[in-house]
Amino acid sequence: MPRLPLAFMLIVAMLAGLAAACEGDDDEERLAAQRLFRNYLIQSDRTAIADVRVQGLVDELPPSFPEHEQLDLLGSAFSDTETRRELIVGWQSNDEHADNLFNWFRSRLDTDPWRVTADPQRAGVDFITFRDADNPAFRGELRISQEGDRAIVVLIAVETLNVDDGGA
Repeated sequence: MPRLPLAFMLIVAMLAGLAAACEGDDDEERLAAQRLFRNYLIQSDRTAIADVRVQGLVDELPPSFPEHEQLDLLGSAFSDTETRRELIVGWQSNDEHADNLFNWFRSRLDTDPWRVTADPQRAGVDFITFRDADNPAFRGELRISQEGDRAIVVLIAVETLNVDDGGA
C-alpha cells in the first residue's frame, strides 16, 4: 500500500476542507473539493471509476463494521479498478477524544469477524490495521487523530479483486 501515506495526508486535508465548506454552505467549494478528490483517485489508475460524497456515504460500509454513534460523517470516496475496490470514509467528533475512539474501535475490531493486525501510533496518529476473517481479500485501516477540539477518524477499506479468470 505505498500510496496510502500520501492518500492519508490528502484525505485529512480534504476532510478539513469539506468540513469548512459544509459549515460555510458554499456549494462552489464543495464541488471543487469533490472534483479534486475524484481526480486524485482516478489518476492512480487509468481504469479507475471514482466518486466522492460530501456528508454522505458513496458506498456501503463493510458488513458488520462497528459504527460509533458520536461520529458525524464528513464524507466518503471510492475507487474501483480491475484489481481492487477502495472505500475511504471520514468522520469527526466534537464529543469524543481520539484516545477514547481508538480504544472503542480497537476493542470492536478485535471480535469476529474482525482481526486487528497492528495498532501503532505514528506522528500523533493512531492506526488500527485489521482484516476480515471471512474475506481474505479485504484489509482495512483506521486512522484516528486529534485535530484541536475535534477527533478525526478515517477508514480506508481495500478489497483486492480476483483477476484470475481461471485459465482457458
